[in-house]
Amino acid sequence: MGGEIELFPEWMLDPERKEDVLIFLRELPAPPRRRKEALVAWAQYVGLVLTKDDIKAILKPGEEYIESWRE
Repeated sequence: MGGEIELFPEWMLDPERKEDVLIFLRELPAPPRRRKEALVAWAQYVGLVLTKDDIKAILKPGEEYIESWRE
């Protein structure tokens, strides 16, 4: 990970903004893996633990996240 946290506006760098971050990432025109990397970077920065549901929340309808080691 390098620089993913710079993707977020300053007002999103707050753990109470998790829902906003999930919506922001879902709408981002990027592959699921990149959106997950950004979400993980954000969670580490604000000190939150993510769940599988959080990862699913950033997927667009019809998308599926596949771990890179399973491809």
